[in-house]
Amino acid sequence: MSGDDTEEGAGGLFTRFFAGHYDDVRRYALRRLGPDAADDVAAETFSVAWRRFDRMPRDEPLPWLYGVARNIVRARFRELRRQGEMSTPFPEGDHREPGAPDPTGAVAERDSALRALGRLGETDRELIMLLAWEGLEVRDAARVLGCTTATARVRLYRARRRIERFLDHPPPDGARRPVAAPRTPARTALKENP
Repeated sequence: MSGDDTEEGAGGLFTRFFAGHYDDVRRYALRRLGPDAADDVAAETFSVAWRRFDRMPRDEPLPWLYGVARNIVRARFRELRRQGEMSTPFPEGDHREPGAPDPTGAVAERDSALRALGRLGETDRELIMLLAWEGLEVRDAARVLGCTTATARVRLYRARRRIERFLDHPPPDGARRPVAAPRTPARTALKENP
């Protein structure tokens, strides 16, 4: 620890760190597991952060925190699937913060965007969500996923193409995608992150 760290003390530094990043980590968990597990995932993530506080990156800690939260979420998904409590990659219902606007603009479009995301593989889906929902840059999302930036860019390119196909050709379960303008918010989010 540097001289600045010892003056304030590890507890005080961690308290500021926690206050600055807790909401981001909780939203990350909320969008993936819903409100019942979001606080637990965030608490577990910061428990790991406390144990590894002296070794974690201080310049950009959010990708590191998302990586820890991702591992916790994945473990919970596995447990829920083992118990037969979760059959889709997204929990049912609307898990936004109270009063937050719907980012897709309409429930029907949100549903088709989530269905398209759900058809991606787990790593590609997480990459898209890190970029579109968490607002990370490709290099930071690559850090969360544990791959190189070049690999993340290739995955992103391929995932974008698949999502566009999925949006144009929904699964044959009889559900119809609503008619939308050519440039939908879901497609715009995919195009905005290079």
